Amino acid sequence: MNTEINLLENQSKKHIAPLLLGVVSILLLASVITVLLYQKYNYENRIENQTNKVSQLETQLLEKQGELAGEKQHEQLQQNVSTLKDGMIPNVALYKQMLNFLSSSEQLLSYNFTSENQLIIDARFTSLKNVSNYVKVILGQDYVLDTELTSVSKMETSYQTTLTISLDSEALVKELGEND
Repeated sequence: MNTEINLLENQSKKHIAPLLLGVVSILLLASVITVLLYQKYNYENRIENQTNKVSQLETQLLEKQGELAGEKQHEQLQQNVSTLKDGMIPNVALYKQMLNFLSSSEQLLSYNFTSENQLIIDARFTSLKNVSNYVKVILGQDYVLDTELTSVSKMETSYQTTLTISLDSEALVKELGEND
């Protein structure tokens, strides 16, 4: 029989523990890195979703602001229109009434309504009595505050006059209505 003689010392397995510890450490490190990468990816997705929601909400907010601005502008325009209507003088009706007070429409030479609620009329009359009657009729109107005979000039067969009539715009609108 052959006998083997081993003259080397028996060494214990010293390298197995550090090797096992290194492998476990590498596995733990790999799993920690994997978990961290997964969390990073998850948080990036959440951030992207939240960013999209914020963008959608901003878009909706801008749309609502646009609608509200449009509504406010519409209300402001309606208010402006009603203010303008309140301040409007029924010029057409006033012109027709001033013509009706004359015996013929050819007598009226000019008609001018000023911004100070004054009406300036140039007219031609055959006599001063007709001028006086016209002024009397005008003064009899509820919307007339004052009438002034600004000028009278004698032409060949008639008198050319300029009348300045001060008007109460509220009474004028009540009596003659609004412009058509």
